[in-house]
This record gives sequence, structure tokens and C-alpha cells, in this order.
Amino acid sequence: MVKRIFWDDPYLTQLETHATGVKGNEVTLEQTIFFAFSGGQGSDTGIIGNCSALETRTEGKEIIYPLEQGHELKKEDPVSIRIDWERRCRLMRLHFVAEIVLELMYWNFESIRKIGAHIAEDKAKIDMEWGRYIKHITRH
Repeated sequence: MVKRIFWDDPYLTQLETHATGVKGNEVTLEQTIFFAFSGGQGSDTGIIGNCSALETRTEGKEIIYPLEQGHELKKEDPVSIRIDWERRCRLMRLHFVAEIVLELMYWNFESIRKIGAHIAEDKAKIDMEWGRYIKHITRH
């Protein structure tokens, strides 16, 4: 199982680690700073070795990195990884703003509940369920 360094240090942009598995173009790592798609938030992208990792996904307790053809990585190879920091920063900021909006909704609308979310690098949305129309609310 991969050690998720991003939980302890979300600002770390580079890391030296080892490949723990290679299956065709998919690689697993001993440790990672790449956040995988989860909870509606987009995954990190970046460089693993000399190849682009254009997505990061989970399978069970493992994180999978599809790489471009011809990566030449082998199990137990040392490898440098680097995230696309600009993308990570945009995702973090939009995630933070979405959490503030969600909290404001909880404070102001009784029995509203979140039913989904999507946070991409250029936009964020939260899907809510509530038994009334918001436009009919009046404040006293």
C-alpha cells in the first residue's frame, strides 16, 4: 500500500521514491505526493520519472498512475516524481471555497444536504438537496 505523503505535507511538490509495481503503462509507487481523484475533486497530474502522469486514480488501497508509452520503469526502480503545482494550487483554492459555501448553506438552510460535488482546476460545483425553493425564503 502506498504511503500518502500529501496528507502530511500538501505543499510538497517533488519526492524521491521507488516503483512498487509496473503493469504495462500503469505504475504504482512506494510513496506519493499525487492526490488521486476522490470525493469529486480532480486528481493531480505531473511527472513520474521522465513521463507525464495525466491522471491519478485509486484502486482499493492502491494509487495507480497511467503513464505514456515507453516509460521503461521497472519494479523497485528509484524514481523522481513532481506534481503540477499550478494545477494543485487551483484545486486546493476551489476546494476551500466550495467548503466555505457548503458550510454557509448548512448554517442558513435547515435540513439541506450535500449530494455531490465536482472540483476541477477551473470551476467547482456542489449539488444540494433541499425540500424547498431557495427563492421563496424570506428573512425577518
